[in-house]
Amino acid sequence: MVYDHDCGLCRVVAALVLVADRRRRLVPLAMQDPEAAGLLAPVPTEARPRSWHLVAPDRRVASGGAAVPALCQLLPGFALLGVLCGAAPNMTERVYAGLAGNRRRIGRRIPGRVVGWATAVLRRHGEQR
Repeated sequence: MVYDHDCGLCRVVAALVLVADRRRRLVPLAMQDPEAAGLLAPVPTEARPRSWHLVAPDRRVASGGAAVPALCQLLPGFALLGVLCGAAPNMTERVYAGLAGNRRRIGRRIPGRVVGWATAVLRRHGEQR
């Protein structure tokens, strides 16, 4: 799971996903980590910072709203949400784009202690940065 570590909202969402990942299938990787460039090679360079990315073991990359169904399939208890998101990909992408497009504004409203909690969760889960 590749996300923008410089974005408070992104850190909080990544941490919430990791808390839900009870099977510990996901490895958080900050987009700022040099390893991310290699994993995201199929994604155009200018598009990388615009969204989060889910990289499969076979190196296939899904990004933004398109990655939500696959992510949900990995998380216990989220399979139905994944099916619904997969059945309505345009809606999923619009919701994701709305959040991503306002992430700086939303992130400024998140209390520092919450972002601190998220940072600690990412570290505990082996964040690579």
